Amino acid sequence: MPSVLTRRDYEDSLVTFYFGRGPDYLSLCQKHAYRDLQRTLHGIGKQQFVREKAQKEAHAIIARSFLEIKGMSAPTEQKFDDWHRAACKELRNAYTQSGLERFSIGHAQKWLNMTFKYVYVMGERRLPGYSHLYDFCHTPLDQMVIEALHKFGFKRLAKPWSQLSDYQEYFEVQRWVREHFKLAPLDVEFYLWMGRPLPC
Repeated sequence: MPSVLTRRDYEDSLVTFYFGRGPDYLSLCQKHAYRDLQRTLHGIGKQQFVREKAQKEAHAIIARSFLEIKGMSAPTEQKFDDWHRAACKELRNAYTQSGLERFSIGHAQKWLNMTFKYVYVMGERRLPGYSHLYDFCHTPLDQMVIEALHKFGFKRLAKPWSQLSDYQEYFEVQRWVREHFKLAPLDVEFYLWMGRPLPC
């Protein structure tokens, strides 16, 4: 018997395997993005109650922030960058005010940027209303990306991405990416991870 399944069915199954099951696709994206940075949060796991409280607040911040940016009137690169800076600082404050000082701007950018990446993996059919922001999004920073950028002339950071505490230091990397490549920053990250030749 020939299969009754379509390519769309198989794509839906891949999304379910990778992100889990549930109707709230944005929540699935941000939860998976958290797992991308979780391994670098050394020591936070020992304070389970405090960590869970901060994490719950942080998830609420991301959900609210993504609704805010989705509904922003006439978004521009500057407006996006201002939103990103404020969201990163708010995420970090959610942890540091609970005494979890190890959560850095580096962690915050990774969480936000990977959530955006997964929003686009989900696609407009599942998560509509974000496609107009793609060109403004930042390259998610991690060790692999930073090392790959070094091959194009980027000077390595003075500390690991997960220890970045200064937003301006983080943002200088984004500025460099925008100035040195003809692609959208998320396209740059895609090319680097896929190992494809990247046009400068």
